[in-house]
Amino acid sequence: MKKLSRDAKFILGGEYYIFFLLGIYTLMVGSVVPQIRAEYGVSYEFSGYMISACTTGIIAMNLISSYTAILLGLKRAYIIQHALVIIGYVAVTISGNHTLLILGMVFIGFARGSTSNYSNQIVNDITKSNIKYMNIMAAFFAVGACVAPFVMILSSDVAGNWRLASYGLSIAAAVGIVLTLFMKLNREGSGTEGEKRGGLAFFKRKKYLVSLIAMFFYSGVEISIIGWLVTFFMEVQGTTTQFASAMATLLWASILVGRIVCSLIASRMTAAKFIFVLSVGVAAFMALFVCEVGLALQIAATIGLGLFMSGIYSTILVNTGSILSEFKLAFGYFFMLSGLGPVILPAIIGVIAERRDVLTGVRTLAIAAAALLVISIVNLRLEKAEG
Repeated sequence: MKKLSRDAKFILGGEYYIFFLLGIYTLMVGSVVPQIRAEYGVSYEFSGYMISACTTGIIAMNLISSYTAILLGLKRAYIIQHALVIIGYVAVTISGNHTLLILGMVFIGFARGSTSNYSNQIVNDITKSNIKYMNIMAAFFAVGACVAPFVMILSSDVAGNWRLASYGLSIAAAVGIVLTLFMKLNREGSGTEGEKRGGLAFFKRKKYLVSLIAMFFYSGVEISIIGWLVTFFMEVQGTTTQFASAMATLLWASILVGRIVCSLIASRMTAAKFIFVLSVGVAAFMALFVCEVGLALQIAATIGLGLFMSGIYSTILVNTGSILSEFKLAFGYFFMLSGLGPVILPAIIGVIAERRDVLTGVRTLAIAAAALLVISIVNLRLEKAEG
């Protein structure tokens, strides 16, 4: 690709910073909820409602953000909706009022959904669907995810006030808004600016549908393994909470390393081929992970899953990048529909785990990983057919 302009480089740097923050406040939700439960005495049931409210906000905003960008303009909508994370995190620190806590979590979900949508859309457009830059941005999310637990530890254990993490994150988010103000988004173009086609004709594109299904299974596998990993090691392997938490950190560290490596090697093959290679790795290591092969091999499988999962998200976006740039509403529907994967699959695992056991529930992920591999083969054949 040709060299990026100065304005494009500024936008890219700003989006990397915003995605770093996105990693922090996405993962920090899981750390904030126990603090809220201890501070305000809310029940485990209500804690579940809070997390569900955040997820609902993410899914809803994935679709709504496309329409608000059309109505308000990309920059204005981006700034307004990104500011919701500040409102959300401040809201959950004010009191134990259940309505306020739920609204705060919904606002955090809104910010998560819209920021992911807009940032991916902007970087996809200014880099012309370049895999390298998309993977680098995803790596910044992973760095933020790794940093999130330490932010909460410094706030609650060292400083003695868990609210400091929310206030600090709100200030950092305000800096992101200032950066967005100086981004020349109209000049560089975006998926919601310029003479782009409207309507829903993108649903007739085979590549769009295949990519959508691939993202559905991948995002479901990713969220499920992240959400159930600690429970798996504690319940199935009988490890301590500290060891299981270390495995979660190891998974994110592997994802971070994988995303850096993917940004360096992804350009050597087409997006369809790269998705296939990564899907093979995910299926193989997932099969190893859910087999009763002993603790050492399951640790190795955890590392392998992190490395091979790392580049799939960004590469799927690149795989259908031209369609996402062409149609105004393609991004919104893509993230909304594929976002059902992280809602449905973890719930299925929970139902099976409740009726059978955790190991049987987590083995559902092997089926989802196999489905991802099959879809990657379909995508590869579609690429060859299109020539």
